[in-house]
Amino acid sequence: MGPRVVNEPSILTPSASLSFPDDLTILLHAAVDQLTTYLDRAAVDMGLNDARDWLVLAALDDGQHRTQLELSRVVSVDKTTLITVLDRLEKQQLIVRTVDPSDRRVRIPQITDTGRGVYATFATARDAAEARALDGVSAADRAVLLDILGRIARGPDAEAATSS
Repeated sequence: MGPRVVNEPSILTPSASLSFPDDLTILLHAAVDQLTTYLDRAAVDMGLNDARDWLVLAALDDGQHRTQLELSRVVSVDKTTLITVLDRLEKQQLIVRTVDPSDRRVRIPQITDTGRGVYATFATARDAAEARALDGVSAADRAVLLDILGRIARGPDAEAATSS
């Protein structure tokens, strides 16, 4: 799968007069699309394929050892697509895949030092993209947004599991 198209202005930059219905699904989709557009541009500028490359590096940089299946769930990328991303990142020497000692059929992707460098550099571009997407949103509202999105992402059963 090639990079997402990032050079069609009519797709990339919605008109300021464009209005969206008060529908959570549509608003979340439009917000993600807007942020992904900025992140894809930054990724391509850095020699990555698209923002999915960086999402994988970000998830691997947290130090947790995850199987490829677990990683696909964390970054919300279907496992078939994830394999393509991992192959590409491994070819660029940004990750390595090791065998799970408890199950030789399972691979554990791990970020390399080179991958950490790319991750750190891209984190600056990510911060700029987030700032652009959230321009005009107060710090307090950003904190509330992150809290609410985190709760939505973890699902309704997560809070019950941590409180028991």
